[in-house]
Amino acid sequence: MTLNRKRSQSMVSPLDDLITREDIVEVAVSEALVFDDEDRISILQAMRSIDVQASPGSGKTTLVAAKLILLARKWPYKDRGICVLSHTNVAKDEIIERLVASRYPEAKRLLSYPHFIGTIQEFVGKYAAFPFLRSKGVEIRQVDTDTCVQMLYSKLTNTTRTYVDNKNNYSNILYDFKLKIIDGRLEIKVPTFPKGSISKSFKELRKSKLELICNGFFFFRDVYTFAELALVSSETSLSALQVRFPCVFLDEMQDTQKFQDDLLRKIFSVDDGRLIVQRFGDPDQAIFHGSGGEKPNESFNAKTTSDMDFVVNKSHRFDGSIAAKTKAFSLSSVPLETEQSEKKVAELLAHASKAGEFQHTLLIYEDETHKSVIGYFAELVSGQFSAEKKNSDRFRVKAVGAVGNEIDPTKDQLKIGHYWPSYDKSRLEVSFKPATLQEAVQYCRSSHAPDWAERYKLILDCVVRLLRFAGLTEENGRNHTSRSLRAYLKSKNQWERFRQTIYLLIGDAGQIEQGFWTDTCDKFKQIFDLDALPPEAKQFLAYSGEIELIEEVADVEESEPAAPTQPAGNSFFHPDGFMIELSTIHGVKGETHDATLVLETKNHCCDLEVMLPYLTGCLPSAEHPNSKLDEKPNASRRFKPNKIFMRQLYVAMSRPRHLLCLAVHSNRVTADQEATLHGLGWNIQKVVAPTGSEE
Repeated sequence: MTLNRKRSQSMVSPLDDLITREDIVEVAVSEALVFDDEDRISILQAMRSIDVQASPGSGKTTLVAAKLILLARKWPYKDRGICVLSHTNVAKDEIIERLVASRYPEAKRLLSYPHFIGTIQEFVGKYAAFPFLRSKGVEIRQVDTDTCVQMLYSKLTNTTRTYVDNKNNYSNILYDFKLKIIDGRLEIKVPTFPKGSISKSFKELRKSKLELICNGFFFFRDVYTFAELALVSSETSLSALQVRFPCVFLDEMQDTQKFQDDLLRKIFSVDDGRLIVQRFGDPDQAIFHGSGGEKPNESFNAKTTSDMDFVVNKSHRFDGSIAAKTKAFSLSSVPLETEQSEKKVAELLAHASKAGEFQHTLLIYEDETHKSVIGYFAELVSGQFSAEKKNSDRFRVKAVGAVGNEIDPTKDQLKIGHYWPSYDKSRLEVSFKPATLQEAVQYCRSSHAPDWAERYKLILDCVVRLLRFAGLTEENGRNHTSRSLRAYLKSKNQWERFRQTIYLLIGDAGQIEQGFWTDTCDKFKQIFDLDALPPEAKQFLAYSGEIELIEEVADVEESEPAAPTQPAGNSFFHPDGFMIELSTIHGVKGETHDATLVLETKNHCCDLEVMLPYLTGCLPSAEHPNSKLDEKPNASRRFKPNKIFMRQLYVAMSRPRHLLCLAVHSNRVTADQEATLHGLGWNIQKVVAPTGSEE
């Protein structure tokens, strides 16, 4: 642990020594939290700029939320606030939910002026780019890259469209528009014309992009450029932000791209003694590192553990057996450990069906049994978990792989779809956010709705929102969650009626008639004893006539049918009543599962084959330290391990609480490796096809 940044001794601030150990104990007891190690306590007390590397399952969100609650209770300013920034809406919502659920009413003050909790994108727009653009007479109409690309294409003449179409070998070049600031002036970089041109296509493309900007339509990336231009144009804007937010939290730092990090460090420098900038993340889990062709941040992700102020290496999620297997893929060689007590381990092992332990398994398949891997894994899960655990609504099992896009049968590939032919990655990419309950139901009835489980979850989340709007809380005053909802309804003998109502809502297709909607809303009101509804709840339940939803997922060709009795989609249903969801590794980042299967996939080369030497303990070595690994996979290199594979496997293998399984082809694991892995506690199983099945 290195503490290398301290506030100037000559500067006295009301924030100095604001949080005491007594405060931490009080909040921990009230919020039912445990902070009994010095690192976490020091992080909670720290009132200086720090960088924290938090390992999987170490309770990073809990730690950040607890610190915010501690600060909210003693915040000394009325017109200066705390700024909390995250990379995604999911992370932002997690923080907000923790504050809303807190027993301390002061925590909710952080949701309004003078504080800000939001994504980096939201912050940059609200406090820098949008005020600057409005001052220039530009009305902000929409920020969405996909929409802008469609609008750009629609503006082009046939000649320029032909030019663009001919250039679109692998992706749409219209996404490659860039805005640059050169000598304090904005320049439009037109794709395929790095040095400009006098051609008609260049002029038309540039003019079309400029018209979009003037009419208030922006790429997501454009907002950062205009924010930078705003700060370059006015030093007072920069000073105002630094005065307004003396305390800044940056979550998910490992996923922050270089252009985002560069801008944030201009506004909130970690070396500015007047500011407290605390950054949380885990470079070992930086699987979005450099995504979208953007350069990754280096101010956080390039740090070694000795450069970090704190490294939280103990996980609440899993026991020592999973920690020992997963830490082999820590790029920065963090000594991942479990923080579970013997009592907690015993409680977890009580969910095992027989031997009082879970057998982490390497599944070895052949060419003729690769489509049996998911079913074989399902039987392992069925045999290793107790009936009570499998019947729990919280029981979560996933099979994940790094490569999930559409299969090209003409190429040598290995993707999730090879194991489960009806897998469709596009189902994972829907980010529908309904404004009303009817909108959510209509979406679930549409042709491109996600799997049944996802539809059910969407409606359940909407009901939780309805209860918040209606002011219906748990007995302890906290807002209901989807987890607490079932217990509440069962206590009122309304659970079955509630489920039937949801099935009636989403089990049909087509538009919703007003009479049916009124009857359904009346049922919800009766189930939850909702009489006089406040305006927000009424609006959320209101009938809006027939809704035309924009399809967010493109049509895909019909894929090969799945195994008999299994519905098409990304889920495998077991007769015991549980479900296995299939997803990419990127799609499950931040999740916790009961059991996880990591499927071998191919990105230039097969990931598990290349990285197995780390699992057996042969790597890293003095000749091949982690710091010298190539960034990307390259099949032509003699030494093929790389940082991308390592980060992906670290994320994938750190998801489960109980059971971890890997699937690899028999040609890509040697007999010696099998023997070594067996000696390290892995259960080795050969996948066989179900009796009577045909591959």
